[in-house]
Amino acid sequence: MNVEALDDLPLVLVVPCYNEAARLDQDAFLRALTAYPWLRLLFANDGSTDATAAVLETLRERAPSRIAITTLDSNAGKAEAVRQGMLEACASHEGLCGFWDADLSAPLDELPALRETFLRRPTVQWVWGIRLRALGHEVTRRPVRHYLGRLFATCSSILLGIDSYDTQCGAKLFRIGPLLCTSLSEPFRSRWIFDVELLTRAQALLRFEGQHTIERLVHEQPLGVWQHRAGSKVRGGDFLRALQELLIIRDARAIWHRPYTTLSSR
Repeated sequence: MNVEALDDLPLVLVVPCYNEAARLDQDAFLRALTAYPWLRLLFANDGSTDATAAVLETLRERAPSRIAITTLDSNAGKAEAVRQGMLEACASHEGLCGFWDADLSAPLDELPALRETFLRRPTVQWVWGIRLRALGHEVTRRPVRHYLGRLFATCSSILLGIDSYDTQCGAKLFRIGPLLCTSLSEPFRSRWIFDVELLTRAQALLRFEGQHTIERLVHEQPLGVWQHRAGSKVRGGDFLRALQELLIIRDARAIWHRPYTTLSSR
């Protein structure tokens, strides 16, 4: 591993938060900042109505040069909180950015392995963690959610032509660049499966430009550890909403056929 090159890849990690005051592990985030000098944290407070704002401000005071907060005036949903945070990271930083679930189902110890993939595979633009249940991986999920996830991945592949194993895992990193910036430029049409919409937008843009297919630029990487956390805001009925949103995304693909390379001059 080229240590010097690795040092040239700073990472801004967006953490969307909605009413997370009771379960935000402040010490875990601070330990990560101590362990990884290349890491910055950007918390996106999605109009929380509990004490999340106060908790985040206390956390920022403990590492003011490494932690930032962006606040949405009202609850807009995870998709918009992530989008706003990622756009802020893209505008003010170079290197890498990403987003991570606030409950740390995927521990922050998983960050280095995902980040190092960008050096091993220079053509890769996005590295997404996936929850692969296999020997040697500590992945604990509720069986119903696991099987619904496999069914959803199959439906997504049929409707959109994207063969992703696990689009909904909340552990994703990106190279900051034109493809990402353009893919984030408009609000998502989907509230529950914006990750799929992000892939679909990128695929449409790449096809318009005659560039590589999305399979060559996105790398899905199994996480070593992922644990289900209590308090998830995802409910059983959301699976049906996700299927409905797949149709919305499919029908919107045509409007994303436009050049993205012009953004490099901005």
